[in-house]
Amino acid sequence: MAMRLTHTAEDGWILYIPNEYALHVYDTLMSAGQDQDYGIQNAGYFALRSLRIERFFAYWGQDMDVHTTPLECNRDFRVKFEMAADFIGKEALLKQKSQGIKRKFIQLFIQGHDLETDPWPWGSEPIYMNGKFAGMTTSSTYGYSVDKLICLGFVQDFDNSGQAKYITNDTIMKGGAQFEVDIAGKWYGARVGILPPKIPPAVSDSYRPSTVH
Repeated sequence: MAMRLTHTAEDGWILYIPNEYALHVYDTLMSAGQDQDYGIQNAGYFALRSLRIERFFAYWGQDMDVHTTPLECNRDFRVKFEMAADFIGKEALLKQKSQGIKRKFIQLFIQGHDLETDPWPWGSEPIYMNGKFAGMTTSSTYGYSVDKLICLGFVQDFDNSGQAKYITNDTIMKGGAQFEVDIAGKWYGARVGILPPKIPPAVSDSYRPSTVH
């Protein structure tokens, strides 16, 4: 089965192949890609990881788990609250939508970092908002399109007693909130985002590869 869907925000496909045919399909695709001069090459896991973090794509098991709600990770547009029928978790989500959320998934672009000499983040680095601990990174990578290190993670707004307050987009984006990430004991400033950055796709929407038989 072929699905025109990717986890990188680039034009591409996901192929579901029976195990016994996987090598044959791979060899066929690589042969056709080279014979037709498409420039096909193996990219690898870290290339896909870099693309999806750069595009602010959350990854199940690393950024999200069974305790993450769509409202917390900017995926509420995928929930059909208007459906008359109930679904598992609908009541809890409607309550959270009404009351607000206490943590928010964000993207951080690391500032003032020397790629050659400074340590790189790999996930689980502390995030600070206005000098106070606010959460941890969940994924990190080098963004080739923006030439910066990028971290994803959840942040909270704690009161003086350590209790998480309701957090909104304005808490993060307005009021001059300052974000920093602790990488190996050194704090780096970070530019925050709550929406995917505007990065042109590598392939035009008008591009359509020819059929390979």
